[in-house]
Amino acid sequence: MWIRRTFSRLESNESAISRIRCGRIVMRDGALERIEQHGMRSPVSVAQVWWQAKFAALEGDVCCLDYHVPRGMRAFMTLDYVRSGNATGYATAIGAFQVLEEIARLRKAHAIVAHVSNARITDRHLKRAGWERHLLDWPGRHFIRRMQPNVSLSA
Repeated sequence: MWIRRTFSRLESNESAISRIRCGRIVMRDGALERIEQHGMRSPVSVAQVWWQAKFAALEGDVCCLDYHVPRGMRAFMTLDYVRSGNATGYATAIGAFQVLEEIARLRKAHAIVAHVSNARITDRHLKRAGWERHLLDWPGRHFIRRMQPNVSLSA
């Protein structure tokens, strides 16, 4: 995959990160390692998932999230692929999802959508993390994480 730029700090690069259309979040040992800007999204196949699980497994406490913004749908983000290492901890996985949500907030996205094919990721776990079932009449398990709009209570 062609990497155009990388960012190691979210706070100091908010403007540039909010313009990323295709990217990857890499968390390691509970901390953000980098956010990569990719030139194009790379579709994921079942064969690729099998190959990476068998021959290119990630080592240690690491979690990678691939995401993109579909053309013509700037108000939405898709979570394309989640990879975790053989010792990924809860703090690392949740931290990666929190960074994804922060990027969605910076982009002013209405929602993040995902097609979950891993049976080990349960509906209950996703519900606790703020995701809900979506497109119930489509095949597969589709989820959506709606972003709450910024509400001002000042009069």
